[in-house]
Amino acid sequence: KHWPGLTREGGTARRAMSAAACAAVSRATQEATAAAAAASASPAAAAVGRGEEERPVKRRRKTSKGAEVAEHFSAALQDGAQDGEGNRPSASSSSGQENAAEAEAAAHNLQRVGGASTVLARIIEHHRCPITQQLLVDPVIAEDGHVYERKALETWLMTKKASPTTNKPMGPSVVPAHAARQTVSELVEDSILDAETRLAFFSDRGRLRAMRTAVPGPDLNGAKHDFQRSLKLATTPSQISATEFHLETLDWMQAGAEIFQRASQLQADAQSVCFGQDLASWVLLLGDAVRAAVTWPLLRESRMIEWQELAKGTRIRVVDDAGELQRLCERPPADAEAKVGWNAEMLGFAGKVCTVQRVGDASHRNYILRRESLPSGRDFSFPFDALFLLSCA
Repeated sequence: KHWPGLTREGGTARRAMSAAACAAVSRATQEATAAAAAASASPAAAAVGRGEEERPVKRRRKTSKGAEVAEHFSAALQDGAQDGEGNRPSASSSSGQENAAEAEAAAHNLQRVGGASTVLARIIEHHRCPITQQLLVDPVIAEDGHVYERKALETWLMTKKASPTTNKPMGPSVVPAHAARQTVSELVEDSILDAETRLAFFSDRGRLRAMRTAVPGPDLNGAKHDFQRSLKLATTPSQISATEFHLETLDWMQAGAEIFQRASQLQADAQSVCFGQDLASWVLLLGDAVRAAVTWPLLRESRMIEWQELAKGTRIRVVDDAGELQRLCERPPADAEAKVGWNAEMLGFAGKVCTVQRVGDASHRNYILRRESLPSGRDFSFPFDALFLLSCA
């Protein structure tokens, strides 16, 4: 039997659940046991208990609902206690009683499985982000008490100041949801979920690990392990190609990191000074240049060349070069009547991904932007030709 979001491989589901999940399954099992006991008290079961003989049990379609399973087995037992004429045999046999006991035990076991699987399916649904409807990868608990995917919630709060679930006013404070993260990870890694769901989870977690910028930096080994799992689950050519590309990118990042780490070793050597500049400082500057070399071909195609209507929430990236950004803000853009102007706080927007809060006016041909990264700070106005269009809302 296949339940949505589950696989047959997760036979020992309790290993992959948190303490709360195990308690829920235990309660479901107790309820299933009580239902099975009630089913055994049916007229058919009573007839078998009196020693009346039965014919082979008819095969019936299974159902995942414990109560329906018990009802089907009761009906089968009642049919088996009658002969072809609809009459009950007068003699009893030990084999009939044994068969009845086995049938009752089978009904009881199916009932327990159905109840536990129903609870597990609810647990999975409760560990999906209310915004994206995807399994949680980096879950956080918001001020409204609900659990969300961190990035999805940050993007939501860029344009709204209310809870995605309750629609009541809510601030941006969050705390990591460690228990939810562990529960989802165990469900996925123990192959309890279907292959498509596991593929999406490993891909999302691999990208997240590779993009981590907080100390100690990207988890390249963890990301590589996730993408290797994704490759085993990929079935379509596009899925295989995308996963192989992720693995190639990680190999490139690891090779580059090893080369750059040599700078600290060479720094101790007096010969590490190259043309009057120490090697470590040069490597740091080179890192910024590598970023520009990698991202510029992609950004060049998305550089805005005209002022246009953009919906609130549209994602924008500001030019990286702070000097260039200041120059563009201190002169009127093409077809504009006035310049946007410059404020020292605008320096913090250079190279940042922002969301459009509203479109400016035709005289300035600008947009009011808010940074995605927290704390977002104040909103500022920027000319269209200092921006790259990433995605529309």
